[in-house]
Amino acid sequence: DWNGTLLDDTDMCYRIANEMRQERGMNLMQGVEEYRTYFTFPVVDYYRRMGYTFETEPFENISRQFVAMYAERFPACALQPCAQIALSAVLKTGARQVLLSATGQEKLDEQIAHFQLNDYFERVIGNSNNLAHGKADYAKEFLLESGVAPARALFVGDTDHDFEIASSIGCGCALLTAGHQTKKHLSTLGAQLVDSLCEVPELL
Repeated sequence: DWNGTLLDDTDMCYRIANEMRQERGMNLMQGVEEYRTYFTFPVVDYYRRMGYTFETEPFENISRQFVAMYAERFPACALQPCAQIALSAVLKTGARQVLLSATGQEKLDEQIAHFQLNDYFERVIGNSNNLAHGKADYAKEFLLESGVAPARALFVGDTDHDFEIASSIGCGCALLTAGHQTKKHLSTLGAQLVDSLCEVPELL
């Protein structure tokens, strides 16, 4: 997974969300941890949790504003601590690495190039605007094409949605507690939790 897992964008997303709330006269979240309690998929439910009703403003407008602010500020983001060390260590084991994200393919390619990460991945799979496809569909397609048995794959993410995807395709799952959802919530799922990406190579 990309956002919140390899890319440390949680704080930026929290700050953008608060700016948007302030513009609309809504109460501000009191910290990143409060943001993490709201974050969920689908994203429209995340906004509902934050108090948006969509009665005076459609979800599409709110989403469009967030995407524009995110794109403008993305260059200020950093990778999660130990991200490149973990990617390099996994590569040295001979394991195949694939990046899977709901981000649009073109934008994802730009972001991966920004951090010069292409050499770590066999494939970088983003959303190709196929409305019938979600991350689970792209993951299934890759596993079928590559001939990798799902039971031999480890999905590394940071949300309950990532755990749901891994479970639906029969993959193992490790969830990073430093991403977009609270450790307290993630601990209820039954997934392997890691506090640092440095722990991931040991799971292979």
